[in-house]
Amino acid sequence: MKKWLISVLVIWTLLGVVHVYLKDWQQLTAIATWTLALGVFLAILQIIEARKSTNAQIAIELFGELRNYETVEKLRSIYDLKPEDLKTLSSDKKKEIDYVLGGLDVLGALVNNGIIDEKLAIETYGGFSALRCWYKLCEDYIRVEQRNRGYYYENYETFVRLALDYFKKAKMPIRLDEVDLVEELQKDELNPRSLKQIKRDRKLKQQGKV
Repeated sequence: MKKWLISVLVIWTLLGVVHVYLKDWQQLTAIATWTLALGVFLAILQIIEARKSTNAQIAIELFGELRNYETVEKLRSIYDLKPEDLKTLSSDKKKEIDYVLGGLDVLGALVNNGIIDEKLAIETYGGFSALRCWYKLCEDYIRVEQRNRGYYYENYETFVRLALDYFKKAKMPIRLDEVDLVEELQKDELNPRSLKQIKRDRKLKQQGKV
């Protein structure tokens, strides 16, 4: 039996004993109400702690996935892509790209929902990789897929924006191909949308205004 439930049952038993001696229902009711509120609080606290434990496990598993040898090799192959390569991608290469972006999209979703700390996600899990992949894939792959599919890894895009803003504020240059990505991704054609902007665009699209 859960510890909080045992505690509540013990308190209710004590209340019964107190009632025998007090013979005061008003006073007993007040105590009972307080006890019930305490029981609800303890139940909520237990749920929060359980979620924290589950979320921590998700974060650990995702970290391992983004750092295993296979994923690192896929990331390197993306970093090596040239603009002309994106026009002749094989189906296997597209699967590799989607594999990497899928993991980063999950990371973005976890950050957006407050499951993983934003700073921790950026500094430890995937902030650097997110920017580098976006730089390589934004114009000739991701934007094309978004136009074709409608929704395409928007949580990843919001995570890139968070990472970009973070590195800009911290004055941390992130480089690839001798390019400062923090500066380069400020350009309109490369600048990732924030979660607020994406929600706005979705609403406009639903209204047929875009």
